[in-house]
Amino acid sequence: MVTRRNALAALGGLALAATAPPAWPRGGLDLGNRRDLLTALAKIRGSTDGRLTIGYVIGARYAVPEHVAIPMMGILAATFSQYRRVDEDTFEARSIEVAFFTDLETGEMLETWKNPVTGAVVKVPPTRLGPSRTVMTVDGVRVPSPSGEAAGLELKHRFLAPVVVGDDVWVTEDIRVDAAPGGRRFAYNELSTYHARKAELDDPARATVDTIVDYQSLITFRPWMGFGDSPGHTIARGAGRRVQRVEDLPAQYLALARRHAPDVLDDPLKVLARA
Repeated sequence: MVTRRNALAALGGLALAATAPPAWPRGGLDLGNRRDLLTALAKIRGSTDGRLTIGYVIGARYAVPEHVAIPMMGILAATFSQYRRVDEDTFEARSIEVAFFTDLETGEMLETWKNPVTGAVVKVPPTRLGPSRTVMTVDGVRVPSPSGEAAGLELKHRFLAPVVVGDDVWVTEDIRVDAAPGGRRFAYNELSTYHARKAELDDPARATVDTIVDYQSLITFRPWMGFGDSPGHTIARGAGRRVQRVEDLPAQYLALARRHAPDVLDDPLKVLARA
């Protein structure tokens, strides 16, 4: 579930990429070098100089009870982050996610929702996660002390080998969880693909780069969704980008966040300092 994404990313676990990164085709950062790759990841996902960065995604989630995708609700999510280099092989990040499930027709935040498959009317849980601290290396993202819903779950997180075509660079983040809290199976699979420009990554004067994000996920039905014991899962799709200013967030997101998370919009760095 996209609104659980920050909590899941805050779990422990490392996994090596299945294939070695390709050699950087020409001058600049060498993505075949672990330290250069880490610098590129920090520029793509955040910043190397401690400034605020914000990533947002706009999309939707679908129910798949019997091999047919049925629209459920809209997704509107943003993660506010601040990165700090710990050493040549490690970055630490503070982050908080504020996300909303929305009505597919009106775009308004859902507080209650009617399941289109079962007809059940359910309460939609709040979606504010963090602030939390995470640690990033080229092998993945982890947190020393997961808490809340993240406690007790084991995450497998890795960055897949970068794909480079001319000035285009794509890096995919693979997150997987398979657990049984309370005896009920919970499976989460997420792929987020970041697109950046090689020329911007190579520029030593740039601490962050313009990044486009494509998001896909598959999760088992969550108890609050009103599916009961019915078999099946949900899928989600979304797209967005990273920005550095609150005012660059989509107008729809700003309108909801001003009502439900004004402190995060007013002073994100103050909120992150609590992590």
